[in-house]
Amino acid sequence: MKILLVDDHPLFREGLVHVLASLATDVSVLEASDARSALVALEQHDDLDLLLIDLALPDAKPFDVLAAGRRLQPQVPAVVISATESRFEIDRAAALGAQGYVFKSTPGHALLAALRRVMEGELVFPDREPAESPTNALTARQLEVVHLLSRGLSNRDIATALELSENTVKVHLATIYRVLGVSSRTTALRRAQELGLLHDGP
Repeated sequence: MKILLVDDHPLFREGLVHVLASLATDVSVLEASDARSALVALEQHDDLDLLLIDLALPDAKPFDVLAAGRRLQPQVPAVVISATESRFEIDRAAALGAQGYVFKSTPGHALLAALRRVMEGELVFPDREPAESPTNALTARQLEVVHLLSRGLSNRDIATALELSENTVKVHLATIYRVLGVSSRTTALRRAQELGLLHDGP
């Protein structure tokens, strides 16, 4: 497992690298102390498995590296590790595509548990459980998209079946993932099955 850790505090990085060694049997951690070196790493390493990003870097605005990570390597899960417990920053990180947000005050065992959940396709954010049942939160159209996903249809095929644009399908999928608290098709379908959303056809 190859991880890019972006944080400007050497002591924190050193401690976190030690904790991350327990995440898997073959953990390799690339360290970046600023946005510039983080961007270089993102461009040079196409085999990353996880991004861990601090928002407070000396040479960038708070969300620049996160946004760059989602743009350059959108397939790699990104988790913000921050000393800030601001609701705005948590929500902003989620909106930009982070799969998780963990406070720096989090104990090591809890951090590892959160990262394992992210690697399994879950979204992990503080106090971000849905306020209502996903069954009620999804629209009829979004439930149709879920059913078509379960049949193995691609975004283009779903768009054709529902007479929508492919971009509209992507928007529906983003909402479905957010409501179900997941970040991939596989985990979305598993969660939908657990919730009984696939029992009846549209």
